[in-house]
Amino acid sequence: MADRLWIIGLNPFDLRGNSSLQEIDLHTLIKQPDTKSPPLLIRIGQLHAFIAQGKTLFVFCVLTEERKTVEFAESIVALEVSNKYCLILLETGRLLKYDSNEDRTVTLDFLGVEDKGQQSDELDEIITHLSCGEHVAVACSSKNVVYNIPNKTVTFPRHVRVLKIASGFEHSLLLTRNGDVYSWGSGLRGQLGNGEISTSQDQPKLIDALAGVKIVDIAAAGWHSAAVSAFGDLYTWGWNNQGQLGLAEAKFHGRVVSQPQLITFADEQDISVTRVHCGIGHTIVEVKEAGETDESILVAGCDLQTRFQYDRATVVPSFEGFRKLQPPISQKEGERSLEVGTGPYQVYFLQRNDAV
Repeated sequence: MADRLWIIGLNPFDLRGNSSLQEIDLHTLIKQPDTKSPPLLIRIGQLHAFIAQGKTLFVFCVLTEERKTVEFAESIVALEVSNKYCLILLETGRLLKYDSNEDRTVTLDFLGVEDKGQQSDELDEIITHLSCGEHVAVACSSKNVVYNIPNKTVTFPRHVRVLKIASGFEHSLLLTRNGDVYSWGSGLRGQLGNGEISTSQDQPKLIDALAGVKIVDIAAAGWHSAAVSAFGDLYTWGWNNQGQLGLAEAKFHGRVVSQPQLITFADEQDISVTRVHCGIGHTIVEVKEAGETDESILVAGCDLQTRFQYDRATVVPSFEGFRKLQPPISQKEGERSLEVGTGPYQVYFLQRNDAV
């Protein structure tokens, strides 16, 4: 059985203007066979969507019927996108930058450049994490080095291990394995979470408001950020122009919130958040409710289905806090789990073929 993919919001694979929940025929779209095949990587930018499978990258334009297929010598193991390009990490460790507008690929070779000539007992440095936004591109390496590509930004001590990085338009977040969160970049809309409205913070700095709280997941997009604690609490901060922070109180409507805020969920006193995902104007959380065995999905921010419905498009923000988002299928229908992801203006659901 082939993988199954559904999208809500701006659909880069269907230009007919239907932003309601749609299932994408992957067999037709990328000729995915019904039999065993390499796992899919899906990333969606503002203008282009990318699907990587094995050594092949499929490129789709959001606004036109343009379709491209790019072949590489090795398999793609990581993929991150911005408005202008995508970063492609191959299984050999080689990092490429693909410009979808010019259909051009260049190699990014920056690891250890600033350390050449120095003695080291560690010869091989490889990229372990990638993230990019409209004006930032970040990589972390096996030597605990953080790069604002291509420049070396900071080297963390050996005992600090990076778990995840995430980026918005102009800022980045970094989560360590012991639960600390660092931020850097532009903070003009409070997205750094340091309580200030600042033009730039060049190096990763610990978010003091989250100190003492073990964080297990982070997300960022646009000008806002989010974090999930080990206790299942959700924190959000940044620009709340579309209600994407999930803060229902009137004092937060349309405002910049420069410190992490603990989210309360209306009518649901016993909710535990497990994962968080951010789009430009929306935030998605996967949650477990008391007494329920299956996870639920909640969304805050703009209504993706009406915002991109061409015959009745509206950009009215939603400040009601988090509300339920119905998944395309019930998890009780089978053992294959449903993965949730976000693009700038969409939510997607991917059910993988367990035979892969």
